[in-house]
Order: sequence, then C-alpha cells, then structure tokens
Amino acid sequence: MVSYIKSNKMNHKSIHKDLIFYLDNELSEVKRIAVEKHLEECADCRSFLAFLQEGMQIIEKEKKPEVTPFFYTRLSARLEEKPEYQVQSQWARLAQPAFFSIILVLGIYGGLRLGSNASFSKVHQPVTSSIQMLNDFEAEPIESFLLNEL
Repeated sequence: MVSYIKSNKMNHKSIHKDLIFYLDNELSEVKRIAVEKHLEECADCRSFLAFLQEGMQIIEKEKKPEVTPFFYTRLSARLEEKPEYQVQSQWARLAQPAFFSIILVLGIYGGLRLGSNASFSKVHQPVTSSIQMLNDFEAEPIESFLLNEL
C-alpha cells in the first residue's frame, strides 16, 4: 500500500477528479490515503477541496428548504377558495351573437359593393392596355434579341 503511494505520484487533475468521491467517502482506502497525502503537500488542492465543501453545503441546504410555519395553512385556504365568476345578464348573452352577426352581414355587403365597383371599372378599360401588357415582353432588349434568334 505504501509502495502504491510512493510509486504513484498523483497530479492535480486526478486529485480533482477524486475529491468529490473523497468528500462522499466513496474512495478505496489506498486512494483515500493517497489523496490525503497529496492534500497535506498541496495548498492548491486543499483550497479546491474547501471550495467543493462549500458547494456541497449549499447543495445540501437547498435540498431541504425552510418552510414558513403557516405556509400549508395559507395554501389550503387558497385551494379551498372558490373563484367568483361574473354572471352575464340575459340581454348581454343574446346581444353578443346578434351584434357579431350584424357585423358579419355588413362586412359581406361591403365586400360585394367594393367587388362590383372594381369589376365595373375593369370592363370599361380600353382593350389596347391589356394587349400592351402582353407585348411588354418585346420592350426589353435582351428578350427581343432572344426572340429574334429563334
């Protein structure tokens, strides 16, 4: 066992890996003795061990949060409270669908009026403008060059 400790000079990385297990007492006796021997000689690893111990204490403290004495009493009282629902009057329940129906009919009527005005103005346009749009392809020099080549 002593020969293992002397022959196996432990470096900082292997110590850092073993320190968590050292804190939890999960190392074999040979490794535990080697870690303790290294901790006696190395101040950096001792400070890292102290840092880990502080972190473990914080974790243990957070595992068991302190509950105020009346927490469960207040919680059960809030769970038993019944929410108050606002009751609508009969007129409001009847007026709401009627109002939305009227808005829907007005929207459809307005859309039909706008659509009929738009189609009326398109019918009275001269025919040459639509032909000009079809011949707009020839106005571009590259396209006309490609058309002449075919």
